[in-house]
Amino acid sequence: MRLQGKSAIITGAASGIGAGTAEVFAEQGARLVLVDRDIDGLHGVQDALAATGAEIRLCPGDVSERATAEAAVAMALEAFGRLDVLFNNAGVMTSGDFAEWDEDRWDELLDINLRGMYLMCHAAVPAMLAAGGGSIINTSSVMAVLTEPGYEAYTTSKAGIVGLTKALAVSYTDRGLRVNCIQPGWIDTPMNRRLAEELGGMDKLTPLIRQQQPLSRMITTREVGNLVAFLASDDSSGISGAAIPIDGAASAAI
Repeated sequence: MRLQGKSAIITGAASGIGAGTAEVFAEQGARLVLVDRDIDGLHGVQDALAATGAEIRLCPGDVSERATAEAAVAMALEAFGRLDVLFNNAGVMTSGDFAEWDEDRWDELLDINLRGMYLMCHAAVPAMLAAGGGSIINTSSVMAVLTEPGYEAYTTSKAGIVGLTKALAVSYTDRGLRVNCIQPGWIDTPMNRRLAEELGGMDKLTPLIRQQQPLSRMITTREVGNLVAFLASDDSSGISGAAIPIDGAASAAI
């Protein structure tokens, strides 16, 4: 119960890494504000976690809009009296020929993946400082440092998250606010399952995973959630400004 009594916001909580982390947080005693634009998905996660007895509030909204960030922080303060943890996880992945991308498409991805991170941090930092500190964990990606053709916007957004993380850590760690980011590789999420279906089944995707990720399998969302819970907890009190891969050695391979 390393998160017992801690108040946490999780964005992108309706599925994938966000939902898996919400499960781990609930089991470890956290009180949760779950944020996502998928309202039905949020209710599904809340129902799935009912047996844990965790206190859960839902905040439907788009993280690229300031009102969503402000509403999530206000909800945490009203319901739980404080904000201790922000898992800044919401994001999208799209790709395409860079020469054919227009400004609107570029802006849409950056608005969600990077502006959304800024807005959530900007709203959360004052509340955390008022409580004497806390922990922010941002979701970057292994693709911040290892990329493929057609992912210019996505890679730019995820590299920007690393920069934001390090800058905030330098600015606030001496005031009790730790800021870190995780860099997932191939994770077993609905998005990657849909990709497998498009390729003709998991058997078609598995060779690519084995080629890129020496662990030779996708990482579960609970495994990611366990890392995030560690970074959210007092057990990681000496860690700030770190970008931590959870990629099955993908970033270590040639």
